[in-house]
Amino acid sequence: MKPPYRLSCHCGDICLEVDDEISELVECNCSTCRRSGFLHWKIPASKVTLVSEKRRMSTYVWRCVTEGHHFCPTCGVALMRSGYPGGRVSVNARCIEGIDIFELAIERYDGRSDMHPGPLP
Repeated sequence: MKPPYRLSCHCGDICLEVDDEISELVECNCSTCRRSGFLHWKIPASKVTLVSEKRRMSTYVWRCVTEGHHFCPTCGVALMRSGYPGGRVSVNARCIEGIDIFELAIERYDGRSDMHPGPLP
């Protein structure tokens, strides 16, 4: 497959399109990623387009008001995270339609040891 790639939540209410090559996928073991299974694909926000009709996304804010974990309020699937420097976002590569993630190179990041946990909710 080649770009653009379509991403969707489980129930299909929210669909995004990413016009970039799949690269640098990162699995993290921090407290939120290990619970949600989020697989990071960090890209410029300008490469992401909402394909579905406008829908409400829920956002979980934990460490900082400029960082958010955005997910579908219907099925709960996390689609995107914001708050990265340089106008970048991270989309959940597990939501890419038509791709077997077991065939992709995935790097591991020890967020559990490397990142400050921030205040507890």
